[in-house]
Amino acid sequence: MSAPAPPPPSGSRRISRRTLIKATAVAAAAVPPVTVFAATAPAAAAGTHTVAANRYRSVTNFDPGWLFHYGDASGAGAASYDDGDWRGLSVPHDWSIEGGSPPANPFSSSAPSTGRGGYLPSGVGWYRKHFSLAGVAATRKAYVEFDGVMAHADVYVNGTHIGSHPNGYTSFRYDITAAVQFGGADNVIAVRTDTSQQPASRYYTGAGIYRDVRLIVTDPVHVDQWATYVTTPNVTGSAATVHVQTTVVNGGSTPASVRVQGVLSDPGGSALPAVDTAARTIAPGASDTFSYDVAVSNPALWDLERPNLYSLATHVLVDGTTVDDDITPVGIRSLTFSPSSGMSLNGKSVKFQGVALHQDYHGLGIAAPRRAMERRLAQLKALGVNAVRTAHDPPSPAFLELTDRMGFLVLDEFFDVWTQHKYTDVGDYATDFSRTASAPTGVPAVPGATGSVPWYQVDVTGVVMRDRNHPSVVMWSTGNEIRDSLATRTPLLSTMVSIAHALDPGRPVTQALFRPADSGDISGATRTILDVFGGNYRPDEVIQAMGMSPQRPGLITEIGTATSTWPTVQNNPGLTGLFIWTGVDYLGEADGLWPTVGGGSGLMDAVGTVRSIGYAWQSTWGAPPTSPPPTGTAATQVVLTPDQSTVSTDSNDISFVQATVADSAGRVVTGSSAPITFSISGPGVIVAVDSGSQTQESFRGTVRKAYQGIAYALVRATGAGTVTVTASADGLKPGTTTLTGTTEPLPGTRHTTVPPDRHRTPRA
Repeated sequence: MSAPAPPPPSGSRRISRRTLIKATAVAAAAVPPVTVFAATAPAAAAGTHTVAANRYRSVTNFDPGWLFHYGDASGAGAASYDDGDWRGLSVPHDWSIEGGSPPANPFSSSAPSTGRGGYLPSGVGWYRKHFSLAGVAATRKAYVEFDGVMAHADVYVNGTHIGSHPNGYTSFRYDITAAVQFGGADNVIAVRTDTSQQPASRYYTGAGIYRDVRLIVTDPVHVDQWATYVTTPNVTGSAATVHVQTTVVNGGSTPASVRVQGVLSDPGGSALPAVDTAARTIAPGASDTFSYDVAVSNPALWDLERPNLYSLATHVLVDGTTVDDDITPVGIRSLTFSPSSGMSLNGKSVKFQGVALHQDYHGLGIAAPRRAMERRLAQLKALGVNAVRTAHDPPSPAFLELTDRMGFLVLDEFFDVWTQHKYTDVGDYATDFSRTASAPTGVPAVPGATGSVPWYQVDVTGVVMRDRNHPSVVMWSTGNEIRDSLATRTPLLSTMVSIAHALDPGRPVTQALFRPADSGDISGATRTILDVFGGNYRPDEVIQAMGMSPQRPGLITEIGTATSTWPTVQNNPGLTGLFIWTGVDYLGEADGLWPTVGGGSGLMDAVGTVRSIGYAWQSTWGAPPTSPPPTGTAATQVVLTPDQSTVSTDSNDISFVQATVADSAGRVVTGSSAPITFSISGPGVIVAVDSGSQTQESFRGTVRKAYQGIAYALVRATGAGTVTVTASADGLKPGTTTLTGTTEPLPGTRHTTVPPDRHRTPRA
């Protein structure tokens, strides 16, 4: 029977105007049921790093094959619900950026989200997916894992309400074993998303299943959720120790004699000698924690220039037979923080040359293909950026996989609000922060907690456990400019720091404090609770707090774009760096500015065109210099340039095809705002049209006005072959370019399934 959906709930910002956006538009044809077959998949290469594949547990890409309905749908959680007229698509998907009836313009001056949410639509959206577990033994355990659903997700499997998760930025996993039918029977998963309560944030937050989903099938005896924790406590140029701790749960009905074996492989894929623990008996329904060390000679260290990644396979053996494996990327590095010398990476002093980023990708909304994230990070790296602050919520796992591979430092931020709304945003996370979490939470137990817990503790636990193995993550931030009183904040901050320290004692915790001297944070307990004293826009107050006893390292967690702040960072050894507001322009934070819908700030505009201040910081940070393209005055043609000549059918891939309004010599005419009409032929589709403009205009369809002479068609392949893109504008010679469509998956993605002969036969 379908349980009724709980009532809707909530959402979350900063001192200037800001946001990011991105939505994924996908196939509209009817989507067949997805069968989770038992078959092996080869390891996929990710740049210079070998990506290991699971061999015993099944981790299946659950992104394709969803059906979507805009608006509420009574009874849609039931297995028997008729979804025949629903739209077929793949997730990640942000329905807010495209609106209820694309390609119609979704922006509205009367949108409940207001300008803070970019004047974009909100409300209820439903997703359903049919799948079977053909070839999967009924003795297995089945889980569904969501990297992010915006927001207030209610999940149903075959009509059974599995759980509710309010926070749109945090991941969760549900055990669906009791609700699914094994074998070839049709299963239905349904997800209700609700962003009705508005305003929900100070910036654009999107709507829908906007991050990856996976189906995980394991033996009853297996590594628990996010339970493997890897540290590198002893690192030199000639030797290192990789310390591993993991928890194994016995979900079966009989005791199990369990041992754990770790196999660490170097960046080239060569395995080091395996390390085994002693066997222990785990009772049914119980769990146990195992620890072991792997010695590494002449380690290939992870750093900003050479982000080398090892891969750890943690095998679970029952009576000597391997039944489960958990794959963890490992970056061998040392990281220290000192009040006198600041931050040190592998013994070398490093400053955060950082930018804050919201999570939208403009015309793609918040449903970013991995290729779009990679493009943005590469553009920032070219400006000398070495660090990202995830303003003001946890990022996707896919984003952190890229920062690991590309060599960035990440300040992983928990929340934009705690118990107090910042403005009249009654739908922001303050609505849920202290509310008692419903069971199941979808997240491991809060350390040290007994009985019921509030949602904020669940979310902090989940973020730290999920992200703590990423070498790029170097610090946690508990929040941004929190407006609660000091008396309210102090115990809450103490709790969050204690959770982070319990789960990840090696990383420091900071907070982006609001006017710390005025708010009592320098003279009060805040300064001693935090490991690194962070503050926004007031460097002198951060330095004042650093110098008090006991001393703390400091961090300018947010500052404007003026390069004049950098000497302050250079001249204070204990000051670890700064994060500029902002790296890239974003949607939202435009209340009362209609028809402007975005922030209007950033080293780059919303599609990656570098602004003059971006070049100034490039020079300040000593990055290899680049220059803006030459400009012209008399437009004669449209020139098309793809950022990559090959594009895949993989939903993680996309090609940014730039249309430049140019003169006869190909120089951009920055004064042009001519409407550009795109067309496509061959096996490809225009996912979105875009430009750097922050004036309301649909991102769907085939027409986009040039902004400073530039517009984009974002293209994905629908099959193998030649894809031809054409762009035209009145009075100008049209431009044409070709792409090669391929069905090959984007390198570096990792989705595997389990062969049937690896299923362990349960003992009598």
